[in-house]
Amino acid sequence: MIALVAIALSVALAAAPIPAASPALQAALEAELVRTTAMKLPDASAPYLVLYDALDGNVADSVAEDGALVTSTFERYRNVRTEVRVGDYTVDSSNFSGFGEPDGVETRRLPLEDDPVALRREVWLSTDSAYKHAVETLSHKLAARRGQQEPPPPDYQRTPPVTIGASAHPGTAFSGEEVSDLARALSGAASIPGVEAAQAEVRDWHGWRLLVGSEGTRAWTPTGNIVVRVEATVRRADGVEVRDARWWVGRDAADFPSMATLTAEASAMATALVALAAAPDPTPWLGPVLFEGPAAAELFSQLLAPEFVGTRPEEQDDHGAGSPEPPTARIGRRLLPLGWSAWDDPTTTTGAGGEYTLDHEGVAPRRVDLVADGVLKDVLMSRIPSKVRAASTGHGRGLGSDRRGALPGFVHVAAPKLSSVKQLRKQALKLAKAVGSDSVLVIQRLQPPAMVQQLDVAFSGEGPLSGLTAPYEACRLYADGRCESVRNLRFVGVDRRALRDIVGAAAGAGPIDMLDGPPGPQRYLIGATGGVPTTWDVPSVLLSEMELDAAASGEPRVLKIERVTP
Repeated sequence: MIALVAIALSVALAAAPIPAASPALQAALEAELVRTTAMKLPDASAPYLVLYDALDGNVADSVAEDGALVTSTFERYRNVRTEVRVGDYTVDSSNFSGFGEPDGVETRRLPLEDDPVALRREVWLSTDSAYKHAVETLSHKLAARRGQQEPPPPDYQRTPPVTIGASAHPGTAFSGEEVSDLARALSGAASIPGVEAAQAEVRDWHGWRLLVGSEGTRAWTPTGNIVVRVEATVRRADGVEVRDARWWVGRDAADFPSMATLTAEASAMATALVALAAAPDPTPWLGPVLFEGPAAAELFSQLLAPEFVGTRPEEQDDHGAGSPEPPTARIGRRLLPLGWSAWDDPTTTTGAGGEYTLDHEGVAPRRVDLVADGVLKDVLMSRIPSKVRAASTGHGRGLGSDRRGALPGFVHVAAPKLSSVKQLRKQALKLAKAVGSDSVLVIQRLQPPAMVQQLDVAFSGEGPLSGLTAPYEACRLYADGRCESVRNLRFVGVDRRALRDIVGAAAGAGPIDMLDGPPGPQRYLIGATGGVPTTWDVPSVLLSEMELDAAASGEPRVLKIERVTP
C-alpha cells in the first residue's frame, strides 16, 4: 500500500449511488455451498471447509499526467474469492508453497445482474477449480512432509459461525466524473515549470463484503475507501531524479478534503521540489535522526509491524522457489526501549481506516496488547495457528487470492514520557553536538513501500541493504532554527534493532491511515492505490544514530524537456 494520510475536511460533491446488498448473490452462494458438500473426486477427500468471500460495489479509478487524463474507469465490480480446503483442521491443503503449485483458492468475476443461474454457474466453476487444485496441493504437501521429525502446528483453527445482516451502510462515494476531475486537477497543480512529470491517481471503492462459509457464517459488512495520490519528479542536469508525493485516504466522500485544499498542497509540494532539486549535492550522514509526523508512522509501520505478526511462514517443497517469507514474531524479544508499549485495537469507532467489525475469515477482532515495557508480549493472529499461539485475534486479512494472514488494524505506540516538539529538537541538537555535528537530520516524510521504484538486492559479500525506504522530505536542523532541505539520501543497514535506539519522543501527528500489505516483499507490490487499510498512532521519535548514504547519480536526458504554454 502505499501509506496514506487522512485529513478530515469537507467536500461539496454529490455522492455516487452504491449498490444495495443483494439477496440473490447470497442465495447463489448458499446454493452452491450445498452442492459442494457432495463434491468428491475418486480416491480423494471431499472438502471439509469452503469459504466464499464476495465483493459487490462500485469502483472508480483515474490517472492523469500534467493536467491531462490518461485513463479513467467507473464500473460496477462483483467478484468472489473461493477457498476450498481438503483434509481436516490438523492437516489440510493450505499453508504450502511449491514452485507453480495451485493452492485451492480461486477468484472469479461474477455477473452484475442478479440472475440466479448465471451467478451459480460462475460460483460453481470457481468452486470446481479450487477443489481440484486443493486435492493436488494436499498430495504434494503430504509428500513433502515425509521424513519430518516434528509435525508442524495444525493448519487451521475452528471458530464459531457469525451471522450479520446488511444493516450498516458503506457510506458515500465520489462519482466517476468527480474522481476524474480530481486526478486531472491535482496533476495540473503539480505541473509547474521545472517539473519533468506530474502524475495523480484517484481511486474510490465502495460496496459490500459477503462471507458465506460451510461452518455456518453468513455475514455482510460494508467496505470502501478513497485513495488520492499525487507525485512530481524533477530531473537535475546530472540526470538525478528528485521525487516527492502527497497522499490521502478516507472512508467517506463527505469527510474528504476539498479540491481546493488538495490542489493547494500539490502545488506547494511541486514548488518545494523544484527548489530542493537545486540544493547542493547530499553528503553521507552518520548521527542522530529525528522522525516527525508521517515519517514516524512509516518508521514504525516498516520496522515494528513484521515483529508482531504471528502468522507462520508457508511450508516449502524441496524445490520451492518463492519470495522469502517474513520471520515469525518472537514473544519475549525486546523491540522498544524500557517503558514503551504498543497495542492494536480495531474495535474502536473513531472512523479510522484500520477499524473494522469482522476480518476476512469471519472473526471479530479484539484488542491485543503487543508490547509492554519494550518487550513483545503477544502477537496478532489469523486462523492459521503457530507454535506459540493458536487462537485468532480477528486480524486475518489479505488481498485478492492471497492467504489470510494476520495484518495490523489500528496500532498505538506509547512512550513513557513525551516532550514538546521544541524540547525534542533541542535534545536532538545536544546529541548531535556530542558526536561533533553542528546539525541534526530531521525527516518529515518517508516513501511508502508501494511507491518505491527500485528494490534493494544484495548478494553475498555486498554491503547491507537499506532496510527502510528513502526519505521524501528531510532537512538538516541547526541551532539557530534553520532547517536546510537535503535530497536523495538512502538509509544503510536499518533493521528492527534501530527502534531500541530511541532516546526521546514528542507528541505525534495523531492517527495516520495507510494502505498496507503483508510483511515482506509483497508490501512493495500492492500498487499505489492498493492494500488493506491500517492506522498508526505514534509519537515523533529521536534515534541516537543512523547512517544514510547519498544516492548515486543518474543519466541526463538527451533532449531537454520544455513545457509549452497553450
